[in-house]
Amino acid sequence: MKIKQKIFIFILLVIFFSASNVFSFGVFAQNQNNESTAKTVPRTVLVELFVQGGCITCPTAEFCLEDLAWEYGTTKFILAQEHLWEDGYDTPETNARYNWYVGDDKKGTPDVFIDGLTKRLYGLACECVEENYKCYKNAIDEELAQPSLLEISASKTPHPNSLPNIIIEGKVKNVSDTTLEDLAVCGMVGKEGDEPGLYNYIQDIFPFQNMPPLLPGATFNFKFISEIKPALESETEDEKDEKGEEEVLHLVVFVQNLKTKEILQSLYVE
Repeated sequence: MKIKQKIFIFILLVIFFSASNVFSFGVFAQNQNNESTAKTVPRTVLVELFVQGGCITCPTAEFCLEDLAWEYGTTKFILAQEHLWEDGYDTPETNARYNWYVGDDKKGTPDVFIDGLTKRLYGLACECVEENYKCYKNAIDEELAQPSLLEISASKTPHPNSLPNIIIEGKVKNVSDTTLEDLAVCGMVGKEGDEPGLYNYIQDIFPFQNMPPLLPGATFNFKFISEIKPALESETEDEKDEKGEEEVLHLVVFVQNLKTKEILQSLYVE
């Protein structure tokens, strides 16, 4: 073979291997970037505590989880207390959600769902308050340690035509490097009372908004309108003035897998 031909072939080989290395490095860097992005999004754990008036063991679960809610703050842990079976604080939505979770399985209170069916703690771990506190805390910490695949952003504004109703709108972003399927975004509105078990008792659950398969980096926009008023409708204007402030509302948005019933990410809307 002539020298010129050898030189030409050598140059082609150098170009080929250089391009291959650049491509491989680019894929590696992209994967590394996606992985690091997923880990930088903080995980917020949603704990749903199902209770019922007259339940003698519910106060222990309420005390432990309400204490943990104050300890962690809403950027890490959101507590939603959902009442059941016509105890005066339940709603058709809270009863329906519990039935959706449990199906034909054993029912009773207290019943705790950590990020949906990611982990269920039925009843109490033991009669000791301290041990129950540790059990809940360990389960929450375990979820907090998991990287989030999603990022949720949302804001609330007064409804322009039906005050004081609230509009909640925002978007969900896939921050992982895989396509996410079978997801829906949902939300809850809770009120706050002075008695145990009423820290954030849910009074409105929005219908699921089904999401299409979410590609890496893709977003999904959502919008909910709450019909819950900040003040009790049964109160007169004089009673509202005497209280000096409107009843506190708690707003939470979350993304849930409709097949596994696991919650992937949550957000407390300030």
